[in-house]
Amino acid sequence: MKFTVVTPSFGQLAFLKLNAASVADQRGPGVEVEHVVQDGGSRDGTREWLAERTDIRGVAEADNGMYDAINRGIIKGSGEVFSWLNCDEQYLPGALDMVREFFERNPKIDIAAGDTIVVDGEGEYMCHRKAVVPSAGILRLGRLPVQSSSLFFRERTVKGPKAVLFDTKWKAMGDWAWLKELMENGARLERIPKFLSTFTDTGGNLGMSPRAISEMREVRAALTPVQRASAPVVRAGDYLRKIMDGYYFQKPYDYAIYDADPSAHSGVSSARRSRHVAKPTFIWKGHMMGH
Repeated sequence: MKFTVVTPSFGQLAFLKLNAASVADQRGPGVEVEHVVQDGGSRDGTREWLAERTDIRGVAEADNGMYDAINRGIIKGSGEVFSWLNCDEQYLPGALDMVREFFERNPKIDIAAGDTIVVDGEGEYMCHRKAVVPSAGILRLGRLPVQSSSLFFRERTVKGPKAVLFDTKWKAMGDWAWLKELMENGARLERIPKFLSTFTDTGGNLGMSPRAISEMREVRAALTPVQRASAPVVRAGDYLRKIMDGYYFQKPYDYAIYDADPSAHSGVSSARRSRHVAKPTFIWKGHMMGH
């Protein structure tokens, strides 16, 4: 199965190197990877680094923000399954192989969402987020109960007669708007109950920015009086679903990510360092968006 992984890039070379290593070591039997890095004009050495990488399709061109960069990368891609992985995110070992197995077993499913580990800038554990198949009501409220780093979608969702690309009017909530439109058009999403990626909480992520708060207010201002009145019931139903699905329970586990420049090591996989999570938590302190 061929995957196209799109990485929008701008001035994050140190993170990009780790991101690229986590994509590169996904390749193996049954998993072909096309990594498209769409760089918006970095001046930190990213262009020069990309020029040296034969395993990455690096494109340097101006864009209209992150979602426009993702659209451009998707258009260039030729995979059967697409995803996007921001510079400060990484795939966990064997993630794409698990996605391959899932899609091969479930040919009618359009989108797969896995679980995500949230780490700090040093790669240390902060919390985790388990994906939840969103209801129409939850999406209307502007909530996105999946992390984009663990989201995978078939080619037919972004190319062809029923394709949906990202609306570039959004600067922080474009993934929410994109998924909402896809699901309203009948796309089917299911969860892969495995940790597939890590997301780095840098403190400057778009999903936690003033722009994100402004866009969330815009979404909620557009709700009808009935939708506003029913919001507590929708949230309560979502909470009960999470309890029934075991969302709030997680046994201790280990994860392995890159936390040093992989080019300094003789082998790509040798740069992954394993960490043990003795006390897992779903609580993401200071986080507004999503769940």
